[in-house]
This record gives sequence, C-alpha cells and structure tokens, in this order.
Amino acid sequence: MNQTIEVWCEDNYDFMKGESCPCKVAAFSSTEEAVAYMCDKLDEQLCGLAKNVASAEELLRGYKYGGTDYYIKGSLLFSSWGYAEQVAQKIFDECREK
Repeated sequence: MNQTIEVWCEDNYDFMKGESCPCKVAAFSSTEEAVAYMCDKLDEQLCGLAKNVASAEELLRGYKYGGTDYYIKGSLLFSSWGYAEQVAQKIFDECREK
C-alpha cells in the first residue's frame, strides 16, 4: 500500500492574526523526501530574508513573523520554526557573504 505524504503550508503572519488558510503544496512517497523539500524551501526563504537583516536573531524574528510555515499534514515529525532556529545562524552567515 503506497502512502502519500502531503506537505502543507501556512503564512506565519496570517496564522498569528487568526486568519490562516492552509494550502497543500506538494506530495511525496516518503517522509524523507517531504522533509528534504521543506528544508530546501526554508533555506531559500531564510537566505532571501538574511540579505535584509543585521543578525541571525533578526532573521529568525522576521521568519516567525512573516515567513511560510511548512508541515506534513497529520504529523508532528517536522517543525519549520524548529528547523529555522537550528539553521538561522548558518544561513545568515552564508547568505550575507554572497
């Protein structure tokens, strides 16, 4: 039996206002593929934000206020916020150098 892993997203800004509208963005055949997809999307987003802030702390605040929160529907296996917290400094350093 093949299981489809659905990746959904919500905008952190709308979520904080109570107006969040979840959206299905992709489907995968494995959790590993889904997590890799979400990490790639978050890395791109964080790198874009890093170019306009002065520190990793500002990067993380900016993401949590207005970034995209990716998740696997029906699962707590991945946290966009947790991932962003883990990689904020690394992404800030790498993307500021470019």
